[in-house]
Formats: sequence, structure tokens, C-alpha cells
Amino acid sequence: MNTGKRVVLKIGTSSLIADGRVDPQRLDRLCEAIHRGIAAGLAPVLVASGAIAVGRTAYPAVARSGDDAAQQVAAALGQGVLYPALRERFAASGLATGQVLLTPHDLIEPGRGPRVRALFDEMHRHGFLPIVNENDALGVRNNDVLAALLAGFLQAELLLLLTNVPGLYDGNPLLASAARRIGHVPALNPEIEAMAGDSLSDGGTGGMQMKLAACWIATYSGVRTVIADTADPAVLIDAHRGVDVGTDFAPRPIRGRPPSAGRLWRAFRTPPRGAITCGSAGQLAIEHRQPLRRVQITTARGRFRAGDVVDLTGPDQRLLARGGIRFAAETVEFGCAPGTALLVDSDYVRIGKD
Repeated sequence: MNTGKRVVLKIGTSSLIADGRVDPQRLDRLCEAIHRGIAAGLAPVLVASGAIAVGRTAYPAVARSGDDAAQQVAAALGQGVLYPALRERFAASGLATGQVLLTPHDLIEPGRGPRVRALFDEMHRHGFLPIVNENDALGVRNNDVLAALLAGFLQAELLLLLTNVPGLYDGNPLLASAARRIGHVPALNPEIEAMAGDSLSDGGTGGMQMKLAACWIATYSGVRTVIADTADPAVLIDAHRGVDVGTDFAPRPIRGRPPSAGRLWRAFRTPPRGAITCGSAGQLAIEHRQPLRRVQITTARGRFRAGDVVDLTGPDQRLLARGGIRFAAETVEFGCAPGTALLVDSDYVRIGKD
């Protein structure tokens, strides 16, 4: 298998699972797409969702409990069903696979990186297909974001987010007949994100807004990203060749040293939960990539918690940066001393400048 043309493709739950079970026809299409990619000289890495849905169906008692621990149990149980189904189908067509369970920390902590990279290099050298899933048994997160981090980590040529809709629309095509597919996004911005609120999602845990969060991470990592439908087995090679499929997101131009994977994860791991309006001093701090302090902001909007992603805007409400805030909204408003750092430089990414 070619190890130079590495691509990461992630398939959503609703594109692989039907009625809580792996759908044979959907799996056949995925298998065909990957085989065509390998034949075209690509080295795919598959990120597959669906373990939680499968676990809930296989063990109904788990489904009746809606807390986080039950989600983790469903993931642990579902992995034992999901991966064997994938392994057997790929093996039937002559492709050996290996399961890789990761968390974002495996990709953003420097001490773990060399071992993870060596794993993927060795698997591809021997012709094995890595099948990756978030290790949700240790904490439920999101596979779109994991796939984006992995694509940047591996310096992939493409991140392909496969779903059950043809891409990002400027509205919901089921509700508005005039809604149109957006073919190309040269640079993500809040206006594009706002469209996702009225767009179709893939029916999984994240939906289109989480896919756009993944697009922020991947494009800031220099990886071209495509959101597309799984219906056509040629989708992988077409997306890699630049054919007009789905919605194509151009990689950000690299300006100096790009943001680290850790910064990107903290800044974009979810859609924003609120916003901070900066005064002129706060805007200047962000422009110079300095800590943003309580005295430098004017208002806090939203009911965000410590660690949540928030937008940082200027006095004119223009988006300056996005990052993970260190305090909850109530603390920011009423409990912080003027000199308290709400975010430090490693917590946020400047939009259009980093």
C-alpha cells in the first residue's frame, strides 16, 4: 500500500448503521470506496462511528440509562460488535484491518506522538487498513474532531467526512426547495457556520455543526477537507482528485508557525457555547497573542462552563479568535479579579491570522 498519499475518511453513524446494526449494503459501499482508493494509490485511514448505537441495541438495558457512564458502557460493548463486522467484510474482499482506539490526547501530547505515527506507518507498510474509533469507553467525545486531529497529525492529503447528505447547504433542502449545496468554501467563517444550523445533519451524535468544528481543525492544519454523501463508491477518489462532490473546504495558508494540535483542539473541539466581547485593550492583547484578562473585556454572553469553547469578538462584534475559556460565565461576570487571565495564548486561535 502506498504510504505517501495518506487520506483520512470518517463515516458517520447513520451512514453505516441502520436500526442499531451494521447495514450490509452501506458497508459494501464503504468497502468498495476504500478498495478503489487503494487501487488509485491512496493509503486510507478509516475512522468509523457507530459503537454507541450498536451497543445500545445489543444491550437494551444500557439504552434505558441516559447518563454519561451508560454512554461509555454502550461504547465499550458496541466496539465488540462493530469492529468484527467491519473486519470480516474487509477480509472477505482481501483487505486485512487493525483496530486502533485513540483519544485526542494521544495526538496532542508530544510524548505520545512518535509511537502513534510509527503505528500507522507500519500498518500501511504491511498493507493493513487502520480502523480508528474514539476510545469512548474512557469518555464520549466526537469522531469528526478525532478524524480532523488525526488528518493533521498524519499530514494527510485529504480529510473526507462521509455522511448521509450531499454536503453543506445554505438552508434545509427538506424545508426550502431553493436551498443549494455549497460546493467550495475558501475560508470558514461565522456566516458559513450559521448555515449549518438550518442544514441537514447526519443523524449521529454531532451533526453538521460538529463537522464544521472538525473542518476548522483540519483546514488550520493544512488539510483539505470534503463533506460528502456515502452513496457513490467513487466518492473517495473523486474527492481526492478535486471532482465537485460534496462541499470542499480549502486549507488555510500557513503563516509562520502553524497552531499546535493542542491549541486547535482547545479552540475548535465543539461549536462555541458563548462569546466574549473585548475592549480595545483586549483586542490588542489578542492581536499580539497575549493572555486575555478580565479587565480587558466588556461583556460575556451565553451560559458557558469552564473549558467550553467561546468566540472572542471585538467592540464591533467582529470575530477575532476562538478558544477554550478557563472560567464559567458566572465567574467571568462576577467572580474574577480584574487581572485574571480568562484565556492564555495557548487557549485560543486567532481567526485569519494564525
